[in-house]
Amino acid sequence: MKNYRIFILSIMSFLWVMHSSCQNASTKDSNIKKLSANEFESTLALDSNMQLIDVRTPEEFNQGFIKNAKNINWNGSNFETEVNKLDKSKAVFVYCLAGGRSGEAANKLKDLGFTIIYDLKGGMNAWRNANKHIEIKNAALVKEKKIEISIADFNSTINSGLVLVDVYATWCGPCKIMAPYIDEIVNEKKDVLKFLKIDNDKNSELVKFLNVDELPTIIIFKNGKRVFTSIGLIKKEDLVKEIEKNL
Repeated sequence: MKNYRIFILSIMSFLWVMHSSCQNASTKDSNIKKLSANEFESTLALDSNMQLIDVRTPEEFNQGFIKNAKNINWNGSNFETEVNKLDKSKAVFVYCLAGGRSGEAANKLKDLGFTIIYDLKGGMNAWRNANKHIEIKNAALVKEKKIEISIADFNSTINSGLVLVDVYATWCGPCKIMAPYIDEIVNEKKDVLKFLKIDNDKNSELVKFLNVDELPTIIIFKNGKRVFTSIGLIKKEDLVKEIEKNL
């Protein structure tokens, strides 16, 4: 009987620990909510105590930002100092260009004690793709960007044969990881494969045309038809398989 009671108590203790762990995990995960552009906009509109942070560089911020955003550069030296000036008891909204830096910033905000964090999924790319309003503080600060690839030139290129498209950014960590083996693939298959490398920051209209809002994005076109899309890291062997499947 005594052993039976000990067994029951052990089971109850185990269930309590599991219940507590699940509650803690749920609470921890619920601190950060990733929202689409539409959800982000509507939630902002409902929050009169809005704290909106643009974590891109000042140069990116000056090219256009979401109304009422405060620029606190995630890669700057004073990010933690500046965000600690905000009210941790109120909701904080965060965004970047494509969602990578804002995701890291959101986790940092959670660690610093912020309890309600909204992260714009896909960042400014998603915001532009959804045709949302973009503010420009001082038009004189906006630099003309060279359009490396026009939409017309892009369409002309993809309409013949097999084309590998790599949408990247110079600051994107996964893009840097993939770059060497993408170059290897392109060199190995140069006789049967065309290659377009598109800098997200210099081709905003083309990126919007392609409906890209996360980086890196790899797209394969065959005679003008989009036959494969990969978002995020993809292994070299997996990408090679997709290319060979469409030769």
